[in-house]
Amino acid sequence: MRTLILLLFASLFFSQSAQEPPELAEATEMIKSVGKLFKENKFDEALPLAKRALEIRERLLPRNDPRVANSLSFLGDVYMAKREYDNARKTFERLLQLQEELVGPTDVRITPTLDRLGLLYYEDSKPAKAEEFYQRSLTLREKAFGPEDVQVANSLYALGQFYRVRRDYDKALNSYRRSLMIYGRAGGVSTAEFQRASTGLSCLGYQSENTIAVSKELERIQQQFAPGVPPTLPVKILNGYAINLAKPEYPRAARERQLSGTVVVQVEIDEQGKVISAKDMCQGPPYLSESSVKAALQSRFEPTKLSGVPVKTKGVLRYNFVNQGTIWRMNPTLP
Repeated sequence: MRTLILLLFASLFFSQSAQEPPELAEATEMIKSVGKLFKENKFDEALPLAKRALEIRERLLPRNDPRVANSLSFLGDVYMAKREYDNARKTFERLLQLQEELVGPTDVRITPTLDRLGLLYYEDSKPAKAEEFYQRSLTLREKAFGPEDVQVANSLYALGQFYRVRRDYDKALNSYRRSLMIYGRAGGVSTAEFQRASTGLSCLGYQSENTIAVSKELERIQQQFAPGVPPTLPVKILNGYAINLAKPEYPRAARERQLSGTVVVQVEIDEQGKVISAKDMCQGPPYLSESSVKAALQSRFEPTKLSGVPVKTKGVLRYNFVNQGTIWRMNPTLP
């Protein structure tokens, strides 16, 4: 998540004067601390430091100094981590304006900020604006690097995620497919990027309830780059196998935002049928995701046996949140 604006604008940096106020050195140390706290998920501690560093730099440096952009980037990321989306959006809008003044609106170095604004406008229930930013980022990367570059695939993957959450499944499929082809040609099926996009495509199958067709598409793509390698099978949907399927709460924060959608939770079940681990596999809606993981951990299953011996097993639970409550479809067999 951390984007180093210092690296993006390395060519614009100039040497600090020995006469610079000592407060600027203090701001630099604050930013280092923010980065460390961010990695440790200590966002509440990082926020006042990020604000203070920005205040110092804006007061003592020219408006277009790249160090101001650097501080805006750190502050925006902390706001995002704290889910203060409105503050994050305003911060990244300021950052984008500054970046466009520094390098122009068509420079590829502004694309990380465009990606963040795409996500934040979606969180602000403005999907048309979000799509505009994602598409702009894709266009800039295609122009700068060519249509087969991994950076382009990264934008396509982000678009696939966006369209999947929007339930625009045809556009999501096309975006994932193209990103996988680029990743496959660049590094094969074992790269982290290919695996990440494969998971996204699998999630599309779970959420669209079209697991068979999506699995065949993923297998077709994999075979182009790894012929003869056994295909990745979809993880079994376990809702219908539960002897006690806990119902997730519909949190107040989700109700206030009128959130809905599908959460796919990957679970591991021990020999006694107890869920011992659970994680959101497909980046479901905030608040609903946490509630679903909590419910999954409270669910119980009949023990899975292999040759009569109980064994651990893995699968997914699919929760469909609708309006102000939750429902889930029972899937006794893998589609």
